[in-house]
Amino acid sequence: MIALGVILSLVLSSLTPLILINTAQAQLADSPWPMFGQNLQHTGRSPYTGPEIPELKWSFLTGSHVGSPAIGSDGTIYVGSSDHRLYAINPDGSEKWSLLTGRVIGSPAIDVDGTIYFGSGDGRLYAITPDGTEKWNFLTGGYYFSSPAIGTDGTVYFGSYDDKFYALNPDGTLKWSFNTTDVVSSPAIGTNGTIYFSSGDFSSGDSRLYAITPDGTEKWNFLAGGYARSPTIGDDGTIYVGGSGNLFAINPDGSEKWAFLTGGGVAAIGADGTIYVGSSDNRLYAINPDGTEKWNFLTGGGVGSLAIGADGTIYFGSGDSRLYAINPDGIEKWSFITGGDFISSLAIGADGTIYFGFEDPYELYAIGREASVLPPSSLCFIATAAYGTPMAGEIQILREFRDGYLSVNPLGQALVDFYYKVSPPIAEFITEHPSLKPIVRVGLLPAVAMSAIAVNTAPAEKVAIVGLLVLISVVVAVWATRRRGRGPEYN
Repeated sequence: MIALGVILSLVLSSLTPLILINTAQAQLADSPWPMFGQNLQHTGRSPYTGPEIPELKWSFLTGSHVGSPAIGSDGTIYVGSSDHRLYAINPDGSEKWSLLTGRVIGSPAIDVDGTIYFGSGDGRLYAITPDGTEKWNFLTGGYYFSSPAIGTDGTVYFGSYDDKFYALNPDGTLKWSFNTTDVVSSPAIGTNGTIYFSSGDFSSGDSRLYAITPDGTEKWNFLAGGYARSPTIGDDGTIYVGGSGNLFAINPDGSEKWAFLTGGGVAAIGADGTIYVGSSDNRLYAINPDGTEKWNFLTGGGVGSLAIGADGTIYFGSGDSRLYAINPDGIEKWSFITGGDFISSLAIGADGTIYFGFEDPYELYAIGREASVLPPSSLCFIATAAYGTPMAGEIQILREFRDGYLSVNPLGQALVDFYYKVSPPIAEFITEHPSLKPIVRVGLLPAVAMSAIAVNTAPAEKVAIVGLLVLISVVVAVWATRRRGRGPEYN
C-alpha cells in the first residue's frame, strides 16, 4: 500500500504542471468576441457567419460617443461610452447594468471566469465581475483609452498615456512596467507569448512597434512612423501594423518583410492568409501574403476596423454612414444605411448579429438575421436619414400611422409601395449631404404632427379635430370666394 501511495503521488505530481498549464492557457473567455480583434492575435476572424440580409434588431442609446463592444459567453454585450459608463446589454437590447467610471472608448477584454477588464479616461484599469461589481482597479499616471489583452497565464497587458506599458497579475497587482512613450494601441500576443504594441510621440512621427517578452524585456522595436495602429499577427508569426500611410509586414525578428501603401489602418486576416485593411483613402484593401494587391473596394468615406465571418465575408463601417459586407472576391454582398458616423470596431455574436457603435447618434446598433423590433418593411428611409436613427420617436409615429391608416386600404398601400420604391436614393442623398438633415426634419413636421393626431387621439377626439379642420377649410374657402367676388370693386 505504501508503494502504491508513493507511485500515485509521483503520478499526480507529474500531472500537476500539465493541469496548471492547461488551466493557464484558457484565460481568455470562450465567447463569440471576448476582446478587440476577437483574439490575442487581432485577426478579426469570427467562428460565426453574419446575416445574409441586414436587418436592424435594436439600438441602444448612450449619453455620448460609443466605444467598441465585446461579447461574453452568455451573449451579454459590454460596451463603454464617453458618458463615463460601461454598459452591460442583454442580447435583446435591454440594459443589464451600467457602471460609472471615466470615459470608456476601448474594447473590454473578458476572462474565462467572466471578469471584464477595461481602461478608462480616469487613468485606471478596472476589473469587474459579470454582475457589475468592481473587483479591483489599478491607477496609472495618465488617461487610458486602448483595449487590454489577457495572456495565457492570466496576465493583463495594457498601455497608458503616462509613457508606460503595464503587466498586471490577475489580482490587480503590478507584475512589471516597461518605459516607453504614449501607448494608444491595443496589444497583440503571439503564440510564443511575445507581446506587441505600438507607442510613440505621434506629433513628431516617432511611432514604433515594440516586441516585449513575457518578463518585460524588449526584444526589438520597429520604426513605423506617423500614427502607428494596433498590430495584427498572422499564422506564420508575421506582424502587420499600419503607420506613415503604409501597412508594414514585420518578420518575427523585427525586420521589414514588405510595406504596402495605404492610408493606414488596422489589419484583419482571413483564413486563407489574405490581409485586409481599411484606409483613410476610402478603400478596403485585400493584400496577398507576399504584399501584392489582390483587390480593393471603394466606399464613400474612410474605412474603419474589420470583422470577418466564418464564411470569409468582410464586415466594416465607413465614413459614408454605411455598414458593408464584402465577399472574399471583393464583390459587395450588401450595405446598410445607418444614418450615423461610425466610431467603434465591430463584434459578431454567436447568432451572427453584428454590433457596432456610433459617434452621432450615440447608439450601439445590433444588425442581425431577424428583426425583433423592426421588420425589414418598417424602415422609413427618408425620415431615418433625416433623424439619424430608425429608433427616433417621430419615426415611430410615422410607422404607426402607416400601419394603422395607410396599409389597411388599397390606395394607402399603393402610396406605401410607391414610397419604398422612390425613397432609398433620396435617403442616400440626404445621408451624403448632412446639411440637408435639419431642413428635411422641418419639412416632415406637418406629417409627423398629423400622424400624431391620428395615432394618439381617441375616436371622438379624431372626429372633433377633423370637424374643426373641415370648418376651418370651409371658412377659408368662403372668405376666398367672397374676396374673389369683390375683386373688380378694387380694380
